[in-house]
Amino acid sequence: MSSSSSVVYEGWMVRYGRRKIGRSFIHMRYFVLETQLLSYFKRKPQHKMPKLPIKSLHIDGNCRVEDRGLKMHHGHMLYVLCVYNKREKHQRITMAAFNIQEALIWKEKIEMVIDQQQGVVASDGNIANSSSQQKVSLENGRKSSFSDHESLYSQEEEEEEEDNQRSLMRRTTIGNGPPESLYDWTRENDLGISNQESPDHVFSRRHWRLVRCQNGLRIFEELQDVDYLARSCSRAMKAVGVVEASCEAIFQLVMSMDTTRYEWDCSFQYGSLVEEVDGHTAILYHRLQLDWFSMFVWPRDLCYVRYWRRNDDGSYVVLFQSREHPNCGPQPGFVRAYIESGGFNISPLKSRNGRIRTQVQHLMQIDLKGWGVGYVPSFQQHCLLHMLNSVAGLREWFSQSDENLILPRIPVMANMPPPVSSKKGKTTQDNTMQTSLPMDQSRQSTMLDEESDEDEDQIPEPEQETSTRGRDAAAKLPVLDEEDSDQIDVSGFSGNLRRDDRDNTRDCWRMSDGNNFRVRSKTFIYDKSKIPAGKPLMKLVAVDWFKDVKRMDHVARRKGCAVQVTLLS
Repeated sequence: MSSSSSVVYEGWMVRYGRRKIGRSFIHMRYFVLETQLLSYFKRKPQHKMPKLPIKSLHIDGNCRVEDRGLKMHHGHMLYVLCVYNKREKHQRITMAAFNIQEALIWKEKIEMVIDQQQGVVASDGNIANSSSQQKVSLENGRKSSFSDHESLYSQEEEEEEEDNQRSLMRRTTIGNGPPESLYDWTRENDLGISNQESPDHVFSRRHWRLVRCQNGLRIFEELQDVDYLARSCSRAMKAVGVVEASCEAIFQLVMSMDTTRYEWDCSFQYGSLVEEVDGHTAILYHRLQLDWFSMFVWPRDLCYVRYWRRNDDGSYVVLFQSREHPNCGPQPGFVRAYIESGGFNISPLKSRNGRIRTQVQHLMQIDLKGWGVGYVPSFQQHCLLHMLNSVAGLREWFSQSDENLILPRIPVMANMPPPVSSKKGKTTQDNTMQTSLPMDQSRQSTMLDEESDEDEDQIPEPEQETSTRGRDAAAKLPVLDEEDSDQIDVSGFSGNLRRDDRDNTRDCWRMSDGNNFRVRSKTFIYDKSKIPAGKPLMKLVAVDWFKDVKRMDHVARRKGCAVQVTLLS
């Protein structure tokens, strides 16, 4: 590691990758970004006693930062970045963060270093002269290709020439764009017209009329020409409000589908991940809680594609549209509604009185299907307003939450449960149980990944992301690379309560002998015999003792506790 003066940025990040057997892994690693080098270590390096990095990547003008979006690892949501060299793509480092703010900071810092290296190359007169000569030869080559039907330059060389001739631009590769059939209603204000390629939106740009103000929100209704409105289309509505929070914080809350969503979205009942197309696109299953004569009207559910992106101005766009999926068929006891277009547009505003302000637009154009829509016109409007009130829920959630409260970093998005032919209440209960079981199994695998040293025992991430079904099949394979717990160095774990195996002092703790407990043997069903428990599956390594007159929450977040000391050591 170089001197501290050459360090541009450093900190703890997540090392994300995939093993040879197909299972993904995450490691907490300490990344260091220097003027020409990106490297990571297992522990924070000391300047007095420098250590060799686990892996390093030389940063120059040919490097790129690829945004791979959100990835799922045993229910943990990660924001993944990939830094690679475009000339030698096998040289790459994949890093991730639980918090999107941390990933964006690293992305900006790495892009700044790449631009600086590109500026050093551009300042050389010989390079500039050579570039101009290549440009002339490139033009001659293009002219000759029309007559001789031969190109003097390959397509890759032309792309490299055009890339080198650009001025200092942001060196980044944005993730895959939205699906072709997905209607992007947020571009109407920028382009002045709608997406003409979409068959469901052949009319010109939308016009909105304010219909009411409720809960501090402005509710708009779409004005359309009846001649161009298909009978199957419903009228779109949107809610506009201001939330005193950052765009990143609101985006993380909108993308989550864990129990926190019950605190701000009154129309949410249950949600799960059906398929992860790529880092920006996913297929979701969503059950609505509409509370409109539930004794007579069947509940609604949704299967839709969700796409998200981050714009250059710092705003976030989340788009919804219904989609059929073979693993998400109609569920018994539910009517499958259809989202024609919808989503969130989260845009930053100028701060007022030192407070961060963000404008949140929530649009929804949905056909709820069923007999209630045709016979009771108020049913459609009531359900739409019920769903749009989630913007007010976002505002109140942030206003009543502690500023130091960390947003849910591990949203639960379980796989789609199979259809069951049971009653509505029992179906919901079974799905809730299936949501909680994978999380308990993932905690043990996550701990094993964090202590593993096999950072390079992996396969490179493919350009086209695999589906969740392939990942589930790989997850069912036997675990071949789990290490014995005896190999873990427990000396790095320490708490404020000391350990004393002799048990002859006060204020101490010790591990009890497993032979003091008896468990059922393999032949218990035949002879009712029990045997000593023996070696435990998990060991206690550190204990903290806290005392307070009030209830204590989130003990692991307290500074100086055993968890914090272990992660930062």
